[in-house]
Amino acid sequence: MDIQKFAERAQKGLAHRKAELSRLSILVSGSHQDSSQESVICRSSIVLTYAHWEGFVKQISKLYVEYVNSCKVPVLDMKPCFQAAHVQTHLNRASKGVRIPFLAELLDRIDLDRKATFFVDPVRLVDAESNLTSEVFRNIVASIGLAYLEFYSTRQVFIDEKLVFSRNQIAHGELVPFRSAEALERIDVVRTLLDMYANQIIDAARDNSFLKVPPLGSASGCL
Repeated sequence: MDIQKFAERAQKGLAHRKAELSRLSILVSGSHQDSSQESVICRSSIVLTYAHWEGFVKQISKLYVEYVNSCKVPVLDMKPCFQAAHVQTHLNRASKGVRIPFLAELLDRIDLDRKATFFVDPVRLVDAESNLTSEVFRNIVASIGLAYLEFYSTRQVFIDEKLVFSRNQIAHGELVPFRSAEALERIDVVRTLLDMYANQIIDAARDNSFLKVPPLGSASGCL
């Protein structure tokens, strides 16, 4: 996968979700004219807004890992988080009571793996767990070697309370009412979050940010 194809696939996924969120925003904006419909539309929109939040973060994060895999870079040249992901299968075999000979064999195997070409299963590396809370999101960002931006930090309470908690209330059958202003706020912030995360990942791919020492100059995409 070249950088152009990666960027196109990322932007296509983003555009689809933003278009649906925009249509949802129009529905919510008009719902206040009929109080009997407002709660139903707003409650539904909160669940769908969360779905786009979790869905896009997983989608573009996995796509980024696929792109990194396609670059066929030696593990030794990767950032530590990618090196760790590559050798994780061997580390999972270790336990507190393991014998010394096995540990020696394990270290030899890890050294060999670090000389191999990088490849990791995107599904295994990008784990949204049961809910994409701010903590889970932070872990995903760190696992693919990106910076946790200040904008994400300042929206942690929003993510945990207004996205995850509210969605769970509705999905678990609680008859909690929501007004159009509350639903519109969630839609607007999620659109901004998706934009920022997409731009951050596309820039990371273009800058080869997955490398331990990114190349100097104007290199764009896999070397």
